Parts: sequence; C-alpha cells; structure tokens
Amino acid sequence: MHGGSSASTPRGTPSRRGKSPRFSADSPSQAGSSTFPSNFANKPATTFTSSINIRVEGAVPIEIDSSHDSEPADAELEASQADSKRAPRKSKTEALAALNSHARSASVGPEDSENHTDLTEKYLNAPPIPVSPILNLSTVKTASPRTAVNTDLAPRPFGLEDCLEFYPTAEEFKDPMAYVGSIADRAKEYGICKIVPPAEWKMPFVTDTESFRFKTRLMRLNSIEASSRAKLNFLEQLYRFHKQQGNPRVVVPTINHKPLDLWLLRKEVQKMGGYEMVTKGKKWSDLGRVLGYRGIPGLSTQIKNSYTRVILPYEHFCERTRNSPAMSPIIARDAHLKTHSSIHSVGKLSRLSTSVTTPGGTSPPGSPLTATSSPLSEPPDESDSKDANGKPSSSRPRRSTRMGSEQSTPKKSTINGLLPSPVIPPPVFYDKQREDSKIGTPEVRTPLVQALPDARPMTNGNQQNCEICHKKNRGEEMLLCDGCDCGFHMFCLDPPLDTIPKEQWFCYTCLSGTGGDFGFDEGEEHSLSSFQARDLEFRRLWFETHPPAETKLNLPEFMTNRIGDVSVSEYNMEEEFWRLVQSQHDTVEIEYGADVHSTTHGSAMPTMETHPLNPYSKDPWNLNNIPILPDSLLRFIKSDISGMTVPWTYVGMAFSTFCWHNEDHYTYSVNFMHWGETKTWYGIPGDDAEKFEAAIKGEAPDLFEAQPDLLFQLVTLMNPQRVKEAGVRVYACNQRAGEFVITFPKAYHAGFNHGLNFNEAVNFALPDWLPYGRDCVQRYREHRKLPVFSHDELLITITQQSQSIKTAMWLINSLKEMTDREMSDRQKARSLGIPEILEEEDRPEDQYQCTICKAFCYLSQITCQCTTKVVCVDHLNLLCENRMANHLTLRKRFSDEELLDIQAKVAERAGIPAAWKGKLNKLLLESARPALRSLRALLAEGDRINYHLPELASLRKCVTRANEWVDSANSFIIRKQSRKRSRRSRGRPSAAEIAAMAAAAAEDPGDRPDRGLDDLYALLREVETLGFDCPEIGVLRTLAQQAEETKLKALALLNTPPAEQERHEFLADCKRLLLQGSSLNVLLDELMEVEKIVDREQLVKELEEKLDDTEATLTLEEVRQLLTRARTCNLPADNKHMQLLEARQREGDDWEERARNVLEQPIKTIDELDDFASLDSSIPIDPTVLDRLMSARAKAKDFEKQAKSWLSPGAETSKPRVQDVLRLANRAEKDFSIAAIHDLKRTAEIASDLESRCDRALRNKYHKAEKENAFETFEQWKAYAQEHLTMFTLPSFEKLDAQLKLHSKWVKDLPWYCKEHGEPHGQSILEDVLECTRTEDDLPPTDEYFTCICNTPVRPPPPGVVSDAVQCDHCFARFHGECAKNGGSCPFCDHHHWNGAIHKERSWHFCYLPTILAKAPEITRNYSEDYKQLEIIIHRVDRLSAIIGQFLSFTSQPANQRPDYIPQVRHYMRKLYKIQFSVSPNPDVSFGLDLAGLHRILAGRPPLVRPKKRRRPRFTFGQDTDADWTDGTRCICRGRTTYLLNYPTVKCDSCHRLYHAGCVFYQPDLNAPVDHAFICPLCCLRKGKTYQYSEVRVTPIERTDPDLYVHTQEMLKTFSRDIIYKKMPRPYTQTLFVELKDFQPGMPDEGAVNSSSARSMPSSHHASNKPSPSHAATAHQHQITLPMHNTAAPVGYSNGLTASNAHVPPPPPWSRWGTMSTPSRPPSTNRRQPNDRSSGTPQPSGIRKRKHMEDISAPPEAGPSTKRRAAPPAPPPMPISPQPHPAHTPVQTLSPSLAMIVSPTNTNVQTSPRTAYVPPPLRNGSSSSPTLPPVKSLMMNAP
Repeated sequence: MHGGSSASTPRGTPSRRGKSPRFSADSPSQAGSSTFPSNFANKPATTFTSSINIRVEGAVPIEIDSSHDSEPADAELEASQADSKRAPRKSKTEALAALNSHARSASVGPEDSENHTDLTEKYLNAPPIPVSPILNLSTVKTASPRTAVNTDLAPRPFGLEDCLEFYPTAEEFKDPMAYVGSIADRAKEYGICKIVPPAEWKMPFVTDTESFRFKTRLMRLNSIEASSRAKLNFLEQLYRFHKQQGNPRVVVPTINHKPLDLWLLRKEVQKMGGYEMVTKGKKWSDLGRVLGYRGIPGLSTQIKNSYTRVILPYEHFCERTRNSPAMSPIIARDAHLKTHSSIHSVGKLSRLSTSVTTPGGTSPPGSPLTATSSPLSEPPDESDSKDANGKPSSSRPRRSTRMGSEQSTPKKSTINGLLPSPVIPPPVFYDKQREDSKIGTPEVRTPLVQALPDARPMTNGNQQNCEICHKKNRGEEMLLCDGCDCGFHMFCLDPPLDTIPKEQWFCYTCLSGTGGDFGFDEGEEHSLSSFQARDLEFRRLWFETHPPAETKLNLPEFMTNRIGDVSVSEYNMEEEFWRLVQSQHDTVEIEYGADVHSTTHGSAMPTMETHPLNPYSKDPWNLNNIPILPDSLLRFIKSDISGMTVPWTYVGMAFSTFCWHNEDHYTYSVNFMHWGETKTWYGIPGDDAEKFEAAIKGEAPDLFEAQPDLLFQLVTLMNPQRVKEAGVRVYACNQRAGEFVITFPKAYHAGFNHGLNFNEAVNFALPDWLPYGRDCVQRYREHRKLPVFSHDELLITITQQSQSIKTAMWLINSLKEMTDREMSDRQKARSLGIPEILEEEDRPEDQYQCTICKAFCYLSQITCQCTTKVVCVDHLNLLCENRMANHLTLRKRFSDEELLDIQAKVAERAGIPAAWKGKLNKLLLESARPALRSLRALLAEGDRINYHLPELASLRKCVTRANEWVDSANSFIIRKQSRKRSRRSRGRPSAAEIAAMAAAAAEDPGDRPDRGLDDLYALLREVETLGFDCPEIGVLRTLAQQAEETKLKALALLNTPPAEQERHEFLADCKRLLLQGSSLNVLLDELMEVEKIVDREQLVKELEEKLDDTEATLTLEEVRQLLTRARTCNLPADNKHMQLLEARQREGDDWEERARNVLEQPIKTIDELDDFASLDSSIPIDPTVLDRLMSARAKAKDFEKQAKSWLSPGAETSKPRVQDVLRLANRAEKDFSIAAIHDLKRTAEIASDLESRCDRALRNKYHKAEKENAFETFEQWKAYAQEHLTMFTLPSFEKLDAQLKLHSKWVKDLPWYCKEHGEPHGQSILEDVLECTRTEDDLPPTDEYFTCICNTPVRPPPPGVVSDAVQCDHCFARFHGECAKNGGSCPFCDHHHWNGAIHKERSWHFCYLPTILAKAPEITRNYSEDYKQLEIIIHRVDRLSAIIGQFLSFTSQPANQRPDYIPQVRHYMRKLYKIQFSVSPNPDVSFGLDLAGLHRILAGRPPLVRPKKRRRPRFTFGQDTDADWTDGTRCICRGRTTYLLNYPTVKCDSCHRLYHAGCVFYQPDLNAPVDHAFICPLCCLRKGKTYQYSEVRVTPIERTDPDLYVHTQEMLKTFSRDIIYKKMPRPYTQTLFVELKDFQPGMPDEGAVNSSSARSMPSSHHASNKPSPSHAATAHQHQITLPMHNTAAPVGYSNGLTASNAHVPPPPPWSRWGTMSTPSRPPSTNRRQPNDRSSGTPQPSGIRKRKHMEDISAPPEAGPSTKRRAAPPAPPPMPISPQPHPAHTPVQTLSPSLAMIVSPTNTNVQTSPRTAYVPPPLRNGSSSSPTLPPVKSLMMNAP
C-alpha cells in the first residue's frame, strides 16, 4: 500500500522554509523558520504554483480548532489513548504528517520567490469553478485493457524495467491467497507485481459521491526529495551560523559566473576524507571536475578558499560543540534542572510517541490507535509554540535581562513551546550504563515535566540554569536560545560572546536541528467532484504552460491523454514529476487525499453490512474480505486495524505522491484502483532493502544522522535512477482502473499519480511472511517504533485457532524461536532473583507494552510496585530507581509448562509428515518385496494426514497397480457366481446329475472361465516385476499346476476314441472330467472339446424327444437356440434333425419378417392385421410379436366399432361432442387406416366448421359477401345440419337456430310484413320517410304556388287551357285535381284525413315502432336489413316528431296562433300526409289531426300587427377607449406592465384583438386535434356568455362599494334601460376585472296585438334574415316577429338577438322530443279517441338518444329546385304552466263551406267546442302528467 499526507498535523504548523502561502508573513519567528536570503543564495528566479489557489465549489478550508487542547478535548484524548497502546496504522498520510516534526517545506516559500506564476492572481478574484454535487463516473476512466499489452513499447524513463504483470483466468482468479502464493516466488524478486482481473470480473463502485467528503494534505514536490531537503537544511544552518557570528552578508561564491554548490562541495569533501585529507592529497582540482567546472585558471584555489571561508568555520563549530562535555547527552544531570538536552529530548520524543501523564507521574506509552500517537515519529497536532495548557504562548524575551534578583527575572512557563498538557512523552533512555555514572543508577533522563507535575524551569528563585556550567548565577549574562528557551552564559560559549546579538540567536542543538519542523499543511475538505475539477484545471494550466517535448513514442492510445490542447503520455508525466521533485526553481504544491478511513467514510466496495445482496460483497478479491480469508494470517489478529485489516481509500491528483516505504510489519499489501488516471509504482525487492537503505542514507547522511527512523516516516523520495545507480534493483509498473498491485514482504515501494484516481488498499499475510514479520518487530524495537500488533500474540492465537498439520508445518520454526527467546528472557530474569506471577487472562495492550523500546511483551513483562509502567526483560534496569530484587515482578501470561506444551503439540503435528515418511522408508528397507497389506495401511495413513506428502503419490501409484494385479489374479482364483444353482443331494453325483450340471454349465456362459493358461502365466511373470508380496501369488501358482494336470487328462480322452459298446462309459468319464475342470476357473481348449462331445450326445437325445413329438410346439427362439447348440457341438449338416430345424427356422423367420414389417408400418389396416389371426401351428413363431399384432388388431377393431356407432346412432345413443369425435379420429389415424374413421372425421370436420361459423355469426364476426343475404345463408346452414349433422351435439348451431326463430317471429311483427309474400315491404316506407325528414327541408317552400298537399306547386295553366285545380273555400288552398280526389276534401282543413276515417295502407301509429325495434333479437340487430330500415325510420321520424311537437307546443298558446305560420303548418302536414301513418309520441295523439285543427284556426285569423323591435343595451369598456400598445395588443392589462412586452399573445376570433395569453389566463389544449376558437372576455360580456378560462367582473363607472359589480348578463337578458348591479364575494379563483366606461340603454317590448306585452321568439338557425312574400291569399309578409313565452330556451341556445336579426330565433330543428313538452292541441281540434289514455306508462326523461348514423354520414340532400320562403321561426318548448288566454280572445269555428267539404253527407257540421282550451299534460312535466318515453328507452325495452 502507499500513503500520502497525514491527518494529524494542523495547517498552522510552521513550514520548513518560510510560511505557507495561506498564512501571514508576520508570524512569530521560530527555530527553523527563517528564510534563506536572496543575497546569500544567488540562485536563479524561482516560481511557486499551488493547486489550492484554484477555487472550486465544494472545497472547504479545514478549520483548526484553537481550543482543541481544552479540558473536554483532553478528556477525549485521554479516553482515546487509554483504549490501546498499539501503534496507529503506518499511514502514508500519517507518515507524511510526520514531516511536521522535520522540514515542512524544502522549497523556497512564496515570500522568498523572486518570480511568481500568475496562478494566484489569475484565480484570486475569479469565481469558483462550478461543479456538480455528484461525480459523473462517465467522466473518469473506469476500465483498462484486460489483455496483455504489446511489449514492444518505448523504454521507460530512467531505463527501468517493468515488473511482472499477471492475467489470471477466471478459474485461477477464484482464490486470491492461492493465486498470490503461486506467483510469489517469481514476483517477489521484483518487490511489486500487477494483477489484471479477468474481463468478466468488474468490482462495483458503491461510494455515494454526493455525501463522500475527505480532507487533503498539501505536498511540495521539491521538499520531499532527500538530497534536496538535506541541501536546503545545510544551507540554512550555514546561513544562521554566519549570521550569529556577525556576518549576515555572506554570499554564495561564484566561479566563472556560476554559483558554487556548497552542499555538494561539502559532501564530496567528506567523501574524500575531509578538509585535511583533500588538502594533503591536493584533490581540490579533482573536486572542480566533480562539480562541473572545466578549464578555469586557479580553480582549485578558488574552491579551497570558498570552502575555507564559508564551510570550514561551521564545521569547526559543529565539531567543538559536538565534543563539548556540557552538551554531551550521556552525562547524568539533575532531573530537576531544565537542561537543553532534556528539553530537546522531550521535543524529539514528543514526535515519536505521546502519552497521557497522570499526576503521579506515570506515563504509559502512546496508543497506536489514537490520533496523538504515531508509528512514524510524527508530532502531536499542537505546534511547539504552545504552553502547558495548550494555548499559544505569549511573546517572550529572546534572552534574559541583566537583572540578578529573583523578582526581576520574568516568570516563565514550565515547557513553553514544547508540548501541550497533559500529553507527556516517556523518558529518554540509554540501554548501556556508563562507568563514571552512579553505581546501580541507570542512565536515564526524566524530563522536568515528568518528574514534577507543577515544575518550573528554574529552581533557585526561578532563575535560569546555564546549559553548559549548570549554574544559576550571573543572570544578566545569561543568553536565551530563541528556539528552545534554554539559557547559556555568554562566557561559557565556545567561542564566547562579548555582546548580546541584535538578531535571533540559536544554540547549537537548535541550529543543527534546522529543518526539524518539516511537514505538510492541511489542504481542504473536498467532494470527489470538487477534487476532480481542481485536478483537471491544474493539469490543464500546468501542461499548457509546460508542454512536454514532442517525441514519437511507440505507445498505445490508452497511455496518452489529451489535456487541453496538449497531448501528454504517461512517460511525459513521469519525467515531469521527477523534474519537479528535483527542481530548486519550480515549486509545485498539490493535494493528496490519502488514508481515508473506510470505517468512517465507508469502503468503495460493497460489504455484507452495506450491500448484502450484491454478489461482490462476498467476493474473495473484495478488499474487505482479503485480510480475513482462510489463508491470510491477519485474520488471527483479534481487533480491526484501520488501514491494515480494514481498507483505506486514497484519492489522488496529478503529481501527488507516496514516498519510499515498506509495509507495516513487512506484510503483503494489495491495492485496487476503482477508477481514474494512471498510478505509477516503483518497487524494490525485499532482498535489496538493506542496499536501498544504505543508498538513501548515503544520499542524505545529515538527515539520517538527525533522524535515524526517517524511512519509517514515508517522507523521503529518491530518484529511482539514483537508486539503480547505487546497485539496487528497481522496477516499475503503471496501474490503471480495475487493476491490482501487490507488494511483497519487506519490499520498498513508492509512486505518484497522473491525475484524479480512486484507490483502495489493505494488508494481508501469507505463511511465508512470518520470518519477515519477526525481523520487522526487532527493527521496530531497535528504533523504538510502536508496532501495530503483537507478533508473539499472533503466533499464540494461531496455535489456538488452527490445529492443522499444514499450519504446524509453517508455524513451528517461528514458534520455536519465540519459545526459545521467551525462555531465555525468563531465565535472565530469574537469574536476578525476580519473583514471578502467572496471569492467565489477556490484559489490555498498553499493559504489556515496554515503556522503553515500545515492543509488545505479550508473554511476560517486568512490573514494579511503584509504577504502572512495564518493561521487557532487556530493560528491567530502566523501569525503576529502586534496585531491590523483590521490588520488580515477572508477570507471565503462560507458565513455562504451558508454553512448552504449546510448542510440543505444534511440533508433534508438524512432525507427523516426517514420521510417516520414516515408516515408509523403514518398510522399504526391511524387504525388497514388502507386503501389500503394509503398503495399503501406509497409504491409508498418509491419506488421513491433511498435508501434502510428496511420496504419497508414488505410493498410491504402486498400491493401485498391485490392487489391479490382485483383481486380475482373483479372476482365476474366485469363480464367478453362477446364476443358476441346482439343488442336489449330498454325496457323489450320479452320471445323470453330472450330465445335468454339464448341460447347465453349457447353458450358462457366465459360469465359464474366459481366461486361459497363457493369461495365468502372464500374471505370474508380471508379479515378479512389481515388487510386492501377497497370498494370491501362491494360490495362482497352485492353480496353474492343477490346470496342467486337467489338460493332460482331456488330451488322453480325446486321443482314444471309444468303441460303440464303450461309448456310455466314455461319456461318463467325459462328464466327470468336465465337472472336475469346472472348479479350476481356467479356460482349457482341450476341455472345451470334451464338452462338445458331451453336448452333442445330449442335444441329439433332446432333439429326438422334441421333434418326434407331434403335439410339441417350439417357439422360434427355441428353434434358434437348438440350432446354435447343434452348430456349437458340430452336429453334421445332413442330420435329419438338423435339416428339420433349419426348415422350421426359415418358416419362422419368414413369418417374423412379415409380422415386423406390418408392425413397423406407421399406418396399419385391419385387413393386414387379420392375416395373422389364423396361423399354422407347425410354424415356430415369436409369442411377443404375435401379442403385439393381436393387440393392434383389437385396438383397430375398437376404433372401427366406435366410429360406426357414431355414424349410425341408435334412438337412445347419446350424441358426442365434435371435439371428442375429432380427438378419437386423430388417435385412430396415428396407427390405423380405417374407412369408418375417415368418414367420421370428415363429417366431424364439417360439423366443427359449422360450429365455428355459427359462433362467429353469434359474435357478430361473420363477414358476409357484398350482396349476400345473411339469413338465407343461415337457413342453408340449418337445413344442411338438420339433414346431415344430427348425430353431433352442436351448441353454437342450436343457439343460432334459436336466434333465427326469434328473428322470424320479429319480422312477422313488423307492421309492413306481407303474409302473402312472406317478407316485409319496408323499402317504400323508408324512401318516403327519408324524403320527408331531410334536415334541409325543415322550412316551408318560398314559392307561393306550393299550396297542394303534394310537393308540386299548383301553377296557373297556360293561356287557353282549363285548370283542374280545386280550391278550399276555407283556407283558399289550391289542389291538383288528382290530389283533390283522394278523400274529396281539403286535407289541411278536413280532420277526417287524419282521424282514421279515410282508410290508408299504413294504418299504424309511430309510437309502437320503438318497442318493436327494442324487441329485436341479437342476430337481427347484427345482420337484418329490416332492422336497419326500422332503425332509420324511427330516428328520422323521431326527429320530425320532435320538431312538430315543439311547433305545436309553441302555437298552443292563443297569442302565438297567427296566420304567418300557415305555410309552416302546411309544410308539416305534407310530410305527415306522405308518410301516412300517425306520428306523435303518444298513441292518443295525432300530430296530423292537431295540425289540421291548427290550420283551420290560423286560416280564419286576421294578420297581427308587427311589434317594435327590441334592442339590447351596449357597453363601452376601458379597453375600447385605449389605443393599441407597442406590441399591437389591447389587453386587459391596458399596457401598464412593461415586462409583458413580447409576451405570447392570443387573438380573439370575434373582435380580432390581440391579448397577452397570461393576462386572460389562456391555456390552449395541447392534446386537441385542432386549435380551439378563442373568444375574448369583452366579447363574452357583450354576448352574455361565460368566459371559460376565468371569472370576469365588471366594475361600475362610479363605484362606492368594493363588492358591487355590474350584472351585464341580466341587463342583456331583460334589454334593460338601466344599469343592474349585484354584490359578489371576494374572488376565490382566477378573476379578470373590466372597467365600464359608458352604457347605451336597451329597449324592451312595447306591446303587440291581443297581448299587453309582446316578446320575441327565438329564431331557428335555418331561418333567413330577409323577408319574403307570403302566399297570395294571405296578402302579407312572413317576417312578423312572433311572441315568445317566458320559458328558458333549450339547452345550448341563447335567448339573445344576433346583430343581423331583429327577432329571437326558434330552437334548432335537431332537438329531440325527449326533452320537449307535449304540445297541447289548438282550440277546436278533436282527438281521435274521446277517452283519455294519456295516463300511459311514464317514461324516464333526459335520456340522451344517440345520433343515428344516417344523420352523421349522409350528406345533405339537395332541396327542390323551387325557392322556399323564409318560414316563421319554430316555436320554443311549452312553458311548465300554461298561461290562460285573455278573455277577449275570439274562438274560431269552421265556415259552412269548409263543413260541407269536410262532411258532404252529414248535415250536422262539427265545430270545435266553445270551451276554454286546456292544454294536454307536458311530456317531461310534473309528476301529475304522464310522460312519453324517449325513443332510445323504447328501443332498449326500458320501462
């Protein structure tokens, strides 16, 4: 792992050279903070660039709490330190923070720079770079090549070689520990290696980039390099020395106008042996060449003079002071004296570790897990300029005043500028005692602050002590150091001072310690996006001003970045980084967010706690899991160690670096890059660690002399080229997104970042690490560095938690070393007589950590009664001043026996493999042919050992081969188990039994041996070469001998053929020999021949028995077996039995072949199967084949029987479903071809098709042909099904049949159904209805000659021609002669034409047709043309009925009965006359009869006087008087708001003015297919309409009440002459206010004839605005305005006048009678039925009838060619309460002539009754009046 800046040093810590650019230059001077003046340096101009000056949103400065040393903080600090004394993680950040105790900045500060970049000025006043709160991961690199890159690349900078890169397969990648272990031997030779995961492995990045924030540290690149920092330290010390010697104007010498490198000169002189050796050897000229000077006269003299004048005095001063007894660190002094040595030791140790000091003086070592301690010798958070209370010290005198009295000496704090209280370091110790020291007293210096809690630096009257003579006198000559406040007599100094220096003065220790406060400042707190913005801007700025040299390198594309307009490769970045690190002129300050605790901020990888469902949370390569994997030793550490067993994250930017270091305890580390730019790594193998340490110490020896533990602090870089030149192996690699870098034990590594990236790292340890870990613990002990964990405790924990042999094998050596060391330490303590105690429980870590060397003494510690501190045995003399033996105690964690027992058990487990190997060697040495049983036992024992044994594989191979041989031997020794066992009696078997056994053996080949003598001898020869012994070898040899004997006997029988008479005895001998040979289990050819002889005799006998028996039947298989036996025993072919068997086999084979051919056919017939039903018994057959044939035949017969039963069903046979029939047919046709099945399937398919057709017809999905009559088709289906498909159940057909029956009944119920023709005749009726109900024919014709009942005008004949026209003497209507013959009277006046007295063909009433329509069945509605005709007739006549009903309702009032309506009445009567059937919504009412009565009345009325026109009031609003605004609008805002200029506008479709859309709340409907017409609020007010987008209120001209508004709608409605006001509540919704400017009064009605108040009637939208001449007989114009009732107009129609018409239009003709009132009959009209049947079933009102399709799709028909007059407007609906007639209204009666026409045969003229007219009940009136249902409800059969 690597690290960066620390989190423990505050921003305010003094810098190494000058102050941070973020702090004021007038801070108090401190030791090591003076700048090197320009007149001394004589160096070229320097530049300073800091990334922190780039302002970015989201970057927050880190606040330093000045009160962090207050009591609560102290308490918290004590608590945190009391937790543990383990060293904190050796963080790369904390290591860099340790630089705070050394040189904070080795570069020249900005105050010293002669030239600055313009970065500060550029970004000082610039706004911060805006960033998103969430990091966009698409803007960073999240992937890299997962395959090996071409190795033919350009060489790396400095000629470095790349480390090994590994590309594991998915299988290899499964186990991290196993994979790392497999590559460790090769990779550790490079120190580091890179592992590229398989392409399918992609670890998710789970950090919340919005909430994730981290702190950074500032890093100055040229402050980190070892030689650079050493050089600057030396130059500063040199400058201070000369300044204190009174020579402040010393300048750097120049040679040939080139400044002399003083540091290099001194370094080379020291290499050559020093000044004296160089002078004696005359090597000054050689130094000139080394320094780079050539050909300069007097070069050696100039260099020598420069050295003598500038460097040599300082060296002499250092030498004298170093050898001064007064400053020697090994002289014991009074602990109560404030000496410089003690103060300096305290200051130094304070950076090594800090502790909490109790009032008693006890000071346990610093905790490794607290922020105030560090394993890196890091300082506390507080600077050295704070007092004991942690507060900044006040200004103090640099030296003492010349006053000797106690009172005149200023009072000083105890440890001003040293440490904050109560953090006190442990005492300074020296392991060895000096001879001149006090006997028995250890050489230990306890600082004053430790010995006395309230101590003062002065003991005698608070006077200062001289550090040299240690006296307190002559205070006026006491000089105080400005660095440490220690006192020195001026005359004690060497050389002594005569006067007090005017400037700052530092003692030798502070002077030589210049650079000891080096450290990193706090950066800022960032989010990932703000850090990304700063990194991008810094890289762009830097490379635009410092572009790399153009070089053509063979690099892949992913190794090159485009930064701004500059192309920068990874090699360019590397070269630029090292240039900046070594540059003394370009100072670059960058930030690094390193060691971000995952326990605080969360790991970037998923964990089981944060993402339990993510599969990668359990992945072994997840860094949260790696330390605790089974093979990682760190899992045995009992507590989590942040950064070691818990991952840390690192956020890098360009040039941020981590210095040379190796891991804590020399462990492995794994680093994974989640995303970002490349990170370059440098690695040094662990074997070269000592070489590297020597090289870097030789590079800057002064630094390591002052700080021997410098490499622990991760604060120093050294150029890898210089390291390589020193003979150290250095390797490099470039880590990219998604790649791992592994560092190996003890391997030093360093590196830097190429830009923003996000890494995560953690440690782990494999068993091979243990020796390295022990070496590291010893090194920590030597340098007094706090370890992170106890190595000994780890070993003990491993023994407790892992008892495997594998663990014991790698643990035993380390455990033995620990045990031996511990026993040696205990023996040493016992030799001093120290008592012992045993504590069997673990203590907190701080209670077994040595106070002196900081090592963990887990197994035993030395304790003292007078202190709580503990020490190891090596430092027992430094624990306490009391040297009594019983004063100390040896506290043991385990007894000697336990410790040795632990080792013994582990050794025993570790020795198991060796013991097993010993047994194996012993067995092999005892015998050349070891017993197989022993080998098997040894193998089993080895398998039980859970450890890899190299010999086990060979042993297993040997035993496996031996087992195979034994198995082969057993095949001879152990006979196969016979499948047939015949029971036999005990004793010797008889000849018959022997024959039976032989026959059974012949029949059972499984009992026969299959291996012969040759195989047996081969096994015996093989075992001689295998080298083992077993019993089977002897048994096999005996078997071979027996087999040879049996072979000889068989040959004897075969070679002596017997005579015929001896044949029986010969066969008995053969059988006996066979029985004997069967026990050998060896195949002998001779014995087989003997067996054939016996089998042949047995077979012949058996054939005679079976073939000669006529009743015996043989199966085909038996015949075949007999033939096989006959051929096996060599029965002659001419044998009669043999010939008979062959003949029968041929017959059987032929039969079987035919049978199998039939069975193999996919489709079989019954005839083919019947052929095998009868067979010849002599033919051998296969019974199984015959069974299959008979089974198939029976199945086919069953199918045939079922099919025939369904095709010809009986009377009681149940009808099957079509699906069942088809299923059966399909099953049958899979195997058989049956004629009945084919017929049944064809019939079922037809039935299925009929069912599907019927189903589609029922669901209205049957698509008929263009001229097809669906019902004729349905009847054809019905006839076919009834004739051919009666055997099936057809549910859909039955439903269709039921519908057809209902349809037939419905057709017969039609009024125009003709029984004679058997069909309805509705086409003529439909044509008449369509002709009479055209929408454009609602108005009467304008031709005055249209007076006949027909639709043809009665025009005068030509001159000389006699007219046949007839004229009514009542209404003066003229009729054609042919028309007058029909009825013989005037159809307009004679009610007999309408009351049924005159017969008509269509003698039914319209109101019954909707009921018929509603009763139509579903199939009729879907397919019947008659239904469609009836539907059209009803809808069209319904509309006509509504119009006529509305007209009659209007004219039922006497005031509205005017002659002007005669043309309209006749027009309606013509329509009804042509239709013929009665039309009205009530069967008791006939509109024709009502119209005839109305016509008689109107024909006898005089014309009415036209009333005066009414006029609506007119309004003038404020907008009407305004001028158009600059944008062309005249809006509600009236141009008073300037920001509305160019606001979206909308145009009124009425007044065409423009309005701002927002001002009128206009919101267009974006989903509307067309633009909706917009009417402005002013036009709506003028028309009395409601504005749809908001409420509109009109304010009056003079407004006194704020809630009073003008009621414009009421004024328009009443034609008001005055302004009508209304009070309204405060607006609660969108409201517009309009100002009324002017008002023109309206004019209401002023009266009409026969009425006191005439009102206009609404005009129909069809009415023309132009008056036209009336009928000639009326002699007046039909433009009279009709009076109107006080009822509201139908919904959707306004009562207001239009601008172009002076009368109120009537309701439109498309209104439905369902919303009208039933018109009352006019006076003097007769009903057809005297009895009142109006109290019919009431119908619901308000049901909205759907528009008929004819009304939608049919285009308007062209009207007749004749002109039509402008008919008087249609009347509005009837009022709810009819108004009574005025008393003076006359009642019109029939004239005598009309009576004669109406009733020519009746002398009694019928006249209207002279009673007051009472209108009939309203249609939708009150509950007392029955209503007629609307047509829709009648059609739906609603009640």
